[in-house]
Amino acid sequence: MNTRSQLLCAWSGFVFTVVFTIGFWLVANFVPPPSPNASAADIAAIYQQNTWQIRLGMFLMMGCSGLISPFIAAISLQMKRMEGSPSILTYTQLSSGSIGVVFLILPSLIWTAAAFRPERSADLILLLNDLGWIVLLMPFTSFVVQNFAIGFAILSDKSVAPVFPRWVGFFTLWVAILFVPGGLLTFFKKGPFAWDGLFAFWIPLVIFLTWYLVMFVFLRKGIIEQARAA
Repeated sequence: MNTRSQLLCAWSGFVFTVVFTIGFWLVANFVPPPSPNASAADIAAIYQQNTWQIRLGMFLMMGCSGLISPFIAAISLQMKRMEGSPSILTYTQLSSGSIGVVFLILPSLIWTAAAFRPERSADLILLLNDLGWIVLLMPFTSFVVQNFAIGFAILSDKSVAPVFPRWVGFFTLWVAILFVPGGLLTFFKKGPFAWDGLFAFWIPLVIFLTWYLVMFVFLRKGIIEQARAA
């Protein structure tokens, strides 16, 4: 067992969380998001007045999204300890988690396209802005499947020394459920289910970042305990 490699993969999740927060929130200033009810002129002004900040923020967001892959791989190895063979939940988590990376890279590229030519038609910038937010927040399915797989694996771990505490399994299941309201943003331009609302943006964002930090702490602990047992 290569403990160092596993720990590096675990730390990649922590680094992703920090860099994503810096790029998406502090640099691009996409928190809070622009209102879905904003006019084309208002949205175009955001990209025209913050062109370089958005470009840099999206560069950081896209770059750090690749760090999710080794983090998912480390989770998969620990899930195999819980499941044994056949490891159907492990492979479900690995595949759905890998798909989820795409929905973080694509929005950053779409918003970069909007900021690449800020002098273009305001209606085109509005279209790209809409597309970026919809791609980021609406595709809840892969995240739900991933978290259900992890949650069920944790709760099914009957070993004397479980890899993860049972409360992490229940927490992960709730994370999966709380991602679902994001899919409703297609029906709303204002209110709690709009892409700048409580249930479509704020709750998913907070639980998304919190889940990564929680998983990092206990994933690292599990890897270290596995090395000691070996």
